Amino acid sequence: MLLFVLGAGALAVWVALRLPRLAPQSFRAGTVHLVATLVVGAVLGPLLRAVPGLPSELSLLVALFLVALPAITYMLLVGMWLIQLAVAGAPARR
Repeated sequence: MLLFVLGAGALAVWVALRLPRLAPQSFRAGTVHLVATLVVGAVLGPLLRAVPGLPSELSLLVALFLVALPAITYMLLVGMWLIQLAVAGAPARR
C-alpha cells in the first residue's frame, strides 16, 4: 500500500511540474478542487466495492489502477496545488 501511494505521489509531482497550467490560480478555484477531492474520497470506498467480481485478481487490478490510482493521484495533486497557492500568497520575509 505504501508503494502504491508513493507511486501516486510520484505521478502527482510529475503532473504538477509538467503541466503547471492545470493548477488553480486563486484560492477560490483551489477550494473547488479541495471540495472535489473530498467528494472523491467519500465516493472512493463504495466505488471500489462496486467493481464486479471483486475477489478475482483481474477485478482487483481494475479497482486499483482504474479507480483508486487516479483518485489518490488527484487528491495528492490538489494538496500540492494548495501548498503552491499558500506559498505564493504568503508575505515575503525580510
